[in-house]
Amino acid sequence: MIWEHLRQEEFQDAVKEAKGLCVVPIGCVEKHGQHLPLGTDVLHITEIARRAAKEEPAVVFPTLFFGEKTGAGEFDGTIIFSAELRLKILQECCREIARNGFRKILLYNGHGGNSAMLSYFERSVLYEKQDYMVYTYALGNDFATPNKILGRGYSYLTSEDRKVLQAYAAEKKKYGHACFIETGWMYGTHPDLVRLDKMDQESGVSTHLFDEFKKRGISTPFAWMGNFPNSYEGDMHEGMNERIARAMVDYAVEKAAEVFRFLKEETISDEYHAKWLAKQK
Repeated sequence: MIWEHLRQEEFQDAVKEAKGLCVVPIGCVEKHGQHLPLGTDVLHITEIARRAAKEEPAVVFPTLFFGEKTGAGEFDGTIIFSAELRLKILQECCREIARNGFRKILLYNGHGGNSAMLSYFERSVLYEKQDYMVYTYALGNDFATPNKILGRGYSYLTSEDRKVLQAYAAEKKKYGHACFIETGWMYGTHPDLVRLDKMDQESGVSTHLFDEFKKRGISTPFAWMGNFPNSYEGDMHEGMNERIARAMVDYAVEKAAEVFRFLKEETISDEYHAKWLAKQK
C-alpha cells in the first residue's frame, strides 16, 4: 500500500492491514558511474519496498531523497542538505507517521552512506521518549550476490545466465557502488534508465589512497571518495540481462518482505519498549 495513493477513507483500514507498520524508503541523489542515473538509490529502494509491501502488507511512505552526501558536491546533479536539516526532516516525518496511527516505523535504506546517520537518528528517538519505535534495515544488508541467486533456484534463469553468475563468483569479482549487483537492481526496476554500454566508461577500482587509515582503524570522511574518485566501486561483469536483473530484484523483495513480516509479528520490542518507557517516568 502506497501512502500517497490511498484515499482518506481507506487510510485507517490500511494501518490495520499493515498492523501498524510503515516503511520509509530513503536513498540519496548522487553519481553512480556513467551507466546508472543519479537517483539510483532512491529509485531501486522505492520499487523494491513497494513490491515487498504487496507480498507482505505494509504502508510505504513517500520516499526520502535527502541522503548523506555532504562530500560529493564536485559531481553535477548531486543534492546535498545540511546534517541538521536531514535529521529534522527525519524527526518530523516519523512524528507525522505516528500521528497517523503507526507504531512501528522501518527506515528502509538504499544508500550505504546513510548508515551512520540513520543509526544516530534511531537512537535519538529514545531521547524524545516517543510511543513509537524506529527500526532501520538496509538493502545492502543482504546483497543479491551471484552465489545467493544461484542458490535460490529461480526457474527463469537460463543455463547461460547461470554461467555468467558462476563466472562472477569464480573470478572473485567485487561489489560495492554502481557495481554489477546495484546495476541489476536498477535494470530490474527501471531498465529504461540504465546504459549497459557505459558500464566500463569509468573505473570502479580503488586508488588505495586511504588504505593505511583503514589498516590502523582510523575513520575519515575522505576515505571512500578518495579511494573511489569516480563514485563507482566494484567490478562490472559481462552478461547482465533482464533475467539476472529480475532475480536480483526478486531476491531483494523476498528479503524485504521477510523483514516486514518479522516486524509485524514480533512482540519483543513492543514489550521492552513499554517497560523502558515506564522506567523513564
